Amino acid sequence: MHSSRASSDAQTVALLGHDLRAALSEVIGGLRLIDVELLAPELRDLIARTRAGSESLALLLEQALALLLDAPPDKLAPAQSVQTQPFLDNLHLRWNARAQEHGLSFHLDAKGLPAHLALDPALLERVLSNLLNNALKYADTGRISCKLRTTPDHILRINVQDQGKGFSPGTLARLYTCNNRDESASTPGSGMGLHIVWDIVEQAGGQIAVGNHSEGGAEVAVQLPLRPQPPTAKLQQTLLRGRHLLIADDSETSRLLLTQMLSDQGAQITAVADGAQAITQLHQGKFDALIVDIEMPQMNGLEVISHIRSQPGPLARLPILAITAYQLRANKAAILVAGADGLLCKPVLDAQGLSEVLLQVLRRNVIPAHTAQQIEPDQFEKLLQMAGPQVAAELLDRLQKDLRATERGLVAASHGPDWPAVRRQTHVMIALAGTAGASFLHQLAQAMNDLASQAVPDRGTFHTLLPQALEQLDMLIHFIDQKIPSPTNPEEQR
Repeated sequence: MHSSRASSDAQTVALLGHDLRAALSEVIGGLRLIDVELLAPELRDLIARTRAGSESLALLLEQALALLLDAPPDKLAPAQSVQTQPFLDNLHLRWNARAQEHGLSFHLDAKGLPAHLALDPALLERVLSNLLNNALKYADTGRISCKLRTTPDHILRINVQDQGKGFSPGTLARLYTCNNRDESASTPGSGMGLHIVWDIVEQAGGQIAVGNHSEGGAEVAVQLPLRPQPPTAKLQQTLLRGRHLLIADDSETSRLLLTQMLSDQGAQITAVADGAQAITQLHQGKFDALIVDIEMPQMNGLEVISHIRSQPGPLARLPILAITAYQLRANKAAILVAGADGLLCKPVLDAQGLSEVLLQVLRRNVIPAHTAQQIEPDQFEKLLQMAGPQVAAELLDRLQKDLRATERGLVAASHGPDWPAVRRQTHVMIALAGTAGASFLHQLAQAMNDLASQAVPDRGTFHTLLPQALEQLDMLIHFIDQKIPSPTNPEEQR
């Protein structure tokens, strides 16, 4: 009963997560497309604040959904970083306005920072939001200051000060606990904010120090380790200039936003609203890459990718960047197995990050699935040698029977689909493909097994992978048929 309820809750969260991401992408995209120069200054500031707040909400939503769905660390997702100047602009815009609403002033001191901070944006957002919220809550007058610096040993130092009453002795004695609030203090608050910051900093391998400033007021100092900086993309605009890119997305807002971001980097853009139009454009014109949304009606992104990879000639090697709002590991694995060269999750907030991922996709040497080596003959021959001449024939016969049984079982399980049966059949398929050295079938089976293990398996993804898996099964069965000795040959019967 408890397990059933938990599964139902997970399904609800997964579906809501998809819808929330899609809706938030529309909000952020719409705000970004507003020409603020045509607005009065007060409306311009309001739009900018709303946009900054919605982008921060998107970062927090991602982290919350990952925790609710108990998502494992995702090795498929590119490491995120903070685009420093836009982040600082948003930070000043939001907190300066909020400080003024409280009758305070806000001073941001961020000098000598690199163009990118190699840090999870959601982590930095949560640390600063909690520290600055605390400062606003407890400072009755004066100024709140936020200072950021980086050190040569890749540490980000954050110092937040206010000119309020400072921490009471009771609070200082109970720092970092979940409810560190001094009950004798006159100001409101639960103390949760500082506990959250402490927990984040501890998990990130950083340090935190809290106290009262010598001139009055509270002071919190945080040190967060940065990842080694990736190479800078100084030639980014030059590399995208003249590139002809095709965008396929059923959201008009997303198409406009992606077009704007990539056009600013010098690319030539053609944008279409569905997968069928994308296929038509690809057969009629020449493109350097495709950016395709996975969740589209009629013909989805996975079907578009599979079609492209099945084509003869240069089209099959077209670089493809997939974009999805359904951020679960099994879906990502299925997208990459289907033939995408890169993957971004909605909402796409960072033009720099989008261009960097796209450049990686453009540089990649694409080997379409249908031309990839389906079976590794050396591994298969090694298997037969290990079995020995007396056992090899029996091994081939047993392997063949198991493969045919799995093929029948998978076809039967696909009606519905019957997800527990899909898990069972693909689990067997993973073992059989690994034994026979059928690497692509092994990848497909693993992706389908992960998919069927989700709280809410995506049927569209499954029915896109299923024909590929059945085709690979047929190829492997035919390959083994050729290895089985013919009963009409007496020499091979001995």
